[in-house]
Amino acid sequence: MKINQLINLGLLLTFQFCYLEWPNNASFIFQATYEIFTKTDQLAQNFTHPIILVGFISQILILLSVIFKKFNPKWNLIGVIAITPIVLLFFIVGILGFNLKIIISTIPYLIFCFLFFKFRRV
Repeated sequence: MKINQLINLGLLLTFQFCYLEWPNNASFIFQATYEIFTKTDQLAQNFTHPIILVGFISQILILLSVIFKKFNPKWNLIGVIAITPIVLLFFIVGILGFNLKIIISTIPYLIFCFLFFKFRRV
């Protein structure tokens, strides 16, 4: 496995463990994703939400870049660029709310994002 594929795998896995917290509820991304897919009565409505749709498509693009060695780097870049603002939003919410759990859960993704851009082939 090449370094780019390992970094993309790291991006995918660390994104799944970003932590969300709001009054009377908290979950990781993988738990929220599971809830979205298991609520079949609201499945179409869930997928029309822009954040869910962008996050889902971005994860697919990053996953395809892990699976296929010759995947177009531009599509991979689009996937990373589209999903990173979501994580940055979580990070900022964690800072503004002084929530250490949210801050710590987003740092691994941000590290892999830094590595992605450091080792990115043009």
